[in-house]
Amino acid sequence: MLILIVDDHELIRTGLTQALRAAGHNIVGEAASLAEARAQLLFTKPDLVIVDVNLPDGSGLELITPLLKFVVLTLGDDPQSLRIAHQRGAAAYVLKGEPVGHLISIIDQLENSQYHFAAPALPQNRFDLTQRELDVIQILQTGWSAKEMGSHLFLSEATIKSHLASIYRKLEVKNRTQAIVVALANQLIAE
Repeated sequence: MLILIVDDHELIRTGLTQALRAAGHNIVGEAASLAEARAQLLFTKPDLVIVDVNLPDGSGLELITPLLKFVVLTLGDDPQSLRIAHQRGAAAYVLKGEPVGHLISIIDQLENSQYHFAAPALPQNRFDLTQRELDVIQILQTGWSAKEMGSHLFLSEATIKSHLASIYRKLEVKNRTQAIVVALANQLIAE
């Protein structure tokens, strides 16, 4: 897999390059800014880009496109950055405090599969869901109607529909399927 590393800290880029090469990956370039990254993307044609959120000339999230696999590497567990990364089509969101082996494992998985959004180290309720909304989202995978979910949770069908509308708004999705995908990716529900 051809990998481009975008981070404004040389120490991070060098360390990642060494660790990834040792794990058998091919590093085709490094960039310290958005401008450098855009040039490298055109020149190197990577399969995967590891990108930091905070760059000197903007957010690394601006680079994310569904045409390539992107792994967002960041210091903080900012829920807004996570949402943007996920919406733009990032494959994973990894904190810099994670062991390098965790990042290598994600890259190995991405090399052998299609889209796989992972955000393992973030707190579970980043979407400000109420406890009752979390209860509803837990049974969303059942395929039950709103009436059946209401019966299970001892709520009215109208109340369930209200909770679903609120969940969709908070998760920034349009339907149950999208809500389940986001909930799984963000560990709000178990697979």
